[in-house]
Amino acid sequence: MRVYLPATLTELTEPAGLGPREARAVTPSLRAALGPDADVDTAEYAALVLAAEDSLQRLGPDDPTRRVVAAADLPDAQVPAGQEVGRVSAPAVAWSQVVSFHVDEADDGVRGLVSAARRGERSAQAQVEDLDLLWYDVTEREVLAAEG
Repeated sequence: MRVYLPATLTELTEPAGLGPREARAVTPSLRAALGPDADVDTAEYAALVLAAEDSLQRLGPDDPTRRVVAAADLPDAQVPAGQEVGRVSAPAVAWSQVVSFHVDEADDGVRGLVSAARRGERSAQAQVEDLDLLWYDVTEREVLAAEG
């Protein structure tokens, strides 16, 4: 199962991987919410967007102000579905299980918008929801972590 884990750039420095956390995936509840016409790509994108929203909540005061989502492939049996649409409980994830990272641009304007959204400013939250995350290969983890 492809799982989308909200994260921070600071967490990308962890040598072993990401610790257990609530994450997002294409669950029966997400498929039902999207309707019968939604294809797999649409459902995967919806899970990614939900995880990006969740990543705002993970940002601490010392974290670089960029949303981060790690996409990982995990055995279905290790990922129980939660109550909320698309929500799953992910175990610890080794870097070898991660297939890609999805991160906000390093642009000052984007950082300001993410910071305002994190503080709860509604207009900024709406704008952040419309921002696409940039795709990064797993081999770029250390570069991303250093970028902040």
